[in-house]
Amino acid sequence: MLKEPLTIVEIRDLTYTYPGADRPALREVKLSIERGEFLLLTGPSGCGKTTLCRCLNGLIPHFYSGRLEGEVWVAGLPVRETPTSSLAKHVGLIFQNPDNQIFALTVEKDVAFGLENLGYEREEMRRRIDWALRVTGIEDLRYRAPHELSGGQKQRLAIASVLAMRPEIIVLDEPTSFLDPVGAESILGIIDRLNRELNMTIILIEHRLDLVAPYLDRVVILNEGRIVQDGPPEEVFTSEEARLAGVGVPRVTDLWCRLKEAWDRPGPPPLTASEFVKAIRDRLSRSSGSAAGDMPFKTIMRRKAPEAARGNPIIEVRDLHFSYPNGVKALKGVSLKIMRGEFLAIMGENGAGKTTLVKHFNGLLRPDRGEVYVDGKNIADMTVASLARRVGLVFQNPDDQLFSESVEEEIAFAMRNFGFDRDTIEKRTTWALDFLGLGRYRKASPFTLSGGERKRVALASVLAWDPEV
Repeated sequence: MLKEPLTIVEIRDLTYTYPGADRPALREVKLSIERGEFLLLTGPSGCGKTTLCRCLNGLIPHFYSGRLEGEVWVAGLPVRETPTSSLAKHVGLIFQNPDNQIFALTVEKDVAFGLENLGYEREEMRRRIDWALRVTGIEDLRYRAPHELSGGQKQRLAIASVLAMRPEIIVLDEPTSFLDPVGAESILGIIDRLNRELNMTIILIEHRLDLVAPYLDRVVILNEGRIVQDGPPEEVFTSEEARLAGVGVPRVTDLWCRLKEAWDRPGPPPLTASEFVKAIRDRLSRSSGSAAGDMPFKTIMRRKAPEAARGNPIIEVRDLHFSYPNGVKALKGVSLKIMRGEFLAIMGENGAGKTTLVKHFNGLLRPDRGEVYVDGKNIADMTVASLARRVGLVFQNPDDQLFSESVEEEIAFAMRNFGFDRDTIEKRTTWALDFLGLGRYRKASPFTLSGGERKRVALASVLAWDPEV
């Protein structure tokens, strides 16, 4: 019996430039990935992470043209010469934006689509669909239309549609970005189980490092299209290269780095809260005779809590009820006061009604029953246009609100509609670009940017007109 080769992905001197771009998105990338590895690909927005993933399943060069140099081999197949239909049997790619890969009329049909194209028998398809829906927690959504789902539910559906095909390699581009923390942990646990039990190779792009750190075998940092660090997570997260690239690290690892200078024999860096607690306990047991002043914890300052907001609420919701046309009751008697100057987090599981609630703040949705007040005024008779000047909304998916030909035009669009003069528009556009680090993309199309960069453009387009909320 022939033994499967250990290396499942081999990238040699890969350089790629998008059509019309003045510089490469990837530069001389060399990378080998072993079968069964759980690898994190990270780096700042626009560093080339998504581009590299597109090279693994043949989207580059078969869908995106541009200039490709070097070689990419996946499961023994040369990507340049292998059609994407053949690569799909070996590589499953879960996009950053789930709407980019969801199109069927029901959840069940979307999960079945890939299996149908790969020619599976009906009974095997049914078993795989049932399994994929169950492990992603969306069995109860089987017959729902995908467009009726929340962002997090759509992301679970995208993951289920790929899991059902059980490819050798799963590439996930920020799979938890639309998920609540509990849902994110659940999905990562499923991915970890597939990695351990089925020996699937996992290539993950993710910024929620506190959640993914326990599962990782290896971390690769990209910066400006080049690999600048590659190694075990304990080494990479504490490296100077990670700091210089602006890469986030697990919070417990960051805290350990701050404390280690004051410790003798600090030990290996922790990646999880339980590892950090153990390190603290070990340290305390060794320092039980020390004076409190010798401990390094005194230098870690906690942010002072803000004083309670006073005055009238800027937004007030009274007994809000809302149902969608399909009968789903999204809001059931919600009452809420938001004070001027507050920094408020609205939390809940996917599908709990968070997005539905905030869309009532600026009139995008109108309640079946109940009232919404903005600065003491009932908004029932106000237009969305008049409310938008005061309440800015940055959507969960930036592609839902980007449409202009350039980043500059995108940011200026609303201000023109609000009647700002030309000098003010220019000054505020420049400020927003600089504030969010988008200056070099001023003339670029928003749709050529990475997912993280598009989110910054969407935020800049709202911040520029300075809404109250």
